[in-house]
Amino acid sequence: MLRQIDVLWFRERGSNLIPECGFEVEISTGTWSGVGRLASLYDYTNTKLYVVSDDVKKYGQVMGSFSDYQPRYKHVYTESLGELYAAELGLRDLRQDIGL
Repeated sequence: MLRQIDVLWFRERGSNLIPECGFEVEISTGTWSGVGRLASLYDYTNTKLYVVSDDVKKYGQVMGSFSDYQPRYKHVYTESLGELYAAELGLRDLRQDIGL
């Protein structure tokens, strides 16, 4: 099931790789299935789980049905990811300009 998750970030712990963040991007697929795929990471208690979509209403409906999962999941608007990416690029460029 992990292979079906859209994006996984890992961190090293000794010689093992542990999932740090899981992202499901729900633009054309269903929020229900995305939450279900991320649920396969639920036993990794320190793994952050993100659903990326513009349909906060649908996300709220799904989370209402899985109230035990709600504290572990975070909804992110697709536009916010674009803003984050642009800010990271700007920060990288600024660091390079300053020589940091």
